[in-house]
Amino acid sequence: MKMGLSKRLGYVMKIFIPATLANFGPGMQSIGFPLEVGLTIEVGAPTEQWQVQHPFAATVATDERNYVVQIATNLAPQLTPHAVTITSTIPTKQYLGVQDALILAGIELANQLGQLGLDDFTKLTLAARTAQQPAHVAAALLGQPTVSYLQHGDVYASGFICPSYTVLLYLPEATMAPQNDAAVAYADAVAVNASGNMLMAAWQNQQRELAGQLMETDLLQQPAATDNAALTAIRQASHALDIYGTVLLEQGPAIATLVAPEKVQDLIDVLDYVDLPGQFIQLPIGATGITVVD
Repeated sequence: MKMGLSKRLGYVMKIFIPATLANFGPGMQSIGFPLEVGLTIEVGAPTEQWQVQHPFAATVATDERNYVVQIATNLAPQLTPHAVTITSTIPTKQYLGVQDALILAGIELANQLGQLGLDDFTKLTLAARTAQQPAHVAAALLGQPTVSYLQHGDVYASGFICPSYTVLLYLPEATMAPQNDAAVAYADAVAVNASGNMLMAAWQNQQRELAGQLMETDLLQQPAATDNAALTAIRQASHALDIYGTVLLEQGPAIATLVAPEKVQDLIDVLDYVDLPGQFIQLPIGATGITVVD
């Protein structure tokens, strides 16, 4: 590891992990997109005990009990403690793969400080098993739109080509109590599987409108999708502009619209006339995965 400049600047290395958009429509626990925003883990000088500064709740540990440190030391128990500073440019603590980014941060911290030499497949497998689903971690690790699958501890993941998008994220003022996942009928499961297959084909063929319509297949997010009035309102407004691809994130209430960059402002202008309490945030799709600067 090169220590010259970084040592003079007061850190050993910096690890950046992008936030990710995943868990929507027919791509639940499978399709993911990296974003330009993310977490930065700045690793400082060795210390007697782990010291972690972070932007999260006061209840989150700042010593060896910190989640990132626990993951790192589980992989490499003999790690020398360091001062660690976690910063975030992610606009919300939910929905955008923050927990998954922390998992990857712990794995990469162990890999770098412990000189483990882990390849990407091993990192992906460890992260997906820890998260119990691969959608966020695959996109964050590979740094491109990904489709992935976790079955009996085995992970399958691949990047894919799709049209360019900007994410318009809606965060409502009021939160909603989480809803339990409803049982999915066999016929609905088959329909979602078919729409997911069609979605990948539409993306590969740069059929943006068709892909957007397929993204709005939310049979796996019932009854949360049907009960979300903001989702209905945003879809109605976007469809008037022939913009499709407004999805509920997980079980809501946050909503994302994947929109062509040149149409973002048109959509924002229309949504100004829709009475939705909360905020809209533009999030560019990213083009890089985990990066380490030493």
